Amino acid sequence: MIMLVAMLAIGLQASAQNRPRNQRSNDNGRQRQEMRMSAKERADQMAKQLELTADQTAKVKALLEKQDAKRAEQMAKFREQRSQVAQNREKQREEMRALREKEMKEQRAELERIIGKEKMKKLDSLREQQQRQRPRRNN
Repeated sequence: MIMLVAMLAIGLQASAQNRPRNQRSNDNGRQRQEMRMSAKERADQMAKQLELTADQTAKVKALLEKQDAKRAEQMAKFREQRSQVAQNREKQREEMRALREKEMKEQRAELERIIGKEKMKKLDSLREQQQRQRPRRNN
């Protein structure tokens, strides 16, 4: 039974490769429509198309239900991971921002110990002047 379904899937893929691109896009729409169909509806459709026995139809239906459940579980995991990635990214940005500020304060304090308060004020004044003279970027 599984071999039958596998052979059917391989056959459909092989025939899709030989079709012109505009015909393949129509199949994609049909595949989406089939995905919206329930496992029972898809099994019934296969039963009609392939003249399956009642036993084969029941087994195909069970297989399709199992695949649907697995796909739903995978999608739920994917959505959860995607939201966690976004949250982690923002958290990492905040951590990096805080670390950078801390390092800049430490470097500033060390520089002030080396050159003294007077020269630090002069350096701040020079940097401020350079900042004002720098052309503004509109990014």
